[in-house]
Amino acid sequence: MDMNDQKKKDLNLVGRYIAVIVAALMLSAALGSMDLFVKTYVIQGKLNASSLVRFLGYSTALGALWMLGQRATIFMQKHGGRWAFVEHLILPLVTLIVVASVNSVALLVLKPVMSFQMNNIYNWVFIFGILGCAVWVIMAVLGQSSSLTEAFTTVASKEAGSKTCASCGDTNEMGAKFCKGCGKELA
Repeated sequence: MDMNDQKKKDLNLVGRYIAVIVAALMLSAALGSMDLFVKTYVIQGKLNASSLVRFLGYSTALGALWMLGQRATIFMQKHGGRWAFVEHLILPLVTLIVVASVNSVALLVLKPVMSFQMNNIYNWVFIFGILGCAVWVIMAVLGQSSSLTEAFTTVASKEAGSKTCASCGDTNEMGAKFCKGCGKELA
């Protein structure tokens, strides 16, 4: 596979992550605002289905955003060119955004069942998490976070390998069970 094919494949993957993020946000907003979900409760009048659906949708979007940050970092490591200097900034910034957002998203399902003391502990956990991410961003700006970035992208980089279909020869993602070209089961 030549360099341009690999770039196209990597950019196609970025498009998929963006599509997942957009779809998850739109579905969670649409379903979460439906009367059926708003008026249906899961835990004795404390947690409604709307909050649960929004939690699932927003969590999916945040997970996809973080994986997109990983893939973007790997892409920059391979094909950085003139933008290579942002390689070590992408993942720390995305992680800061995700951790800060997870605080509010998790509260959609936790707040109705949390006591004041548990809420306070929860807030402190996120304060430390957000401050840790902010330090990582500062280290990235100073050029000192390459080992942290590498630690978070090593696993994703190994997963980014591919399998070749024995039937049609098409290249598939490593975790694929069926060929995207012919549909046959992969070994």
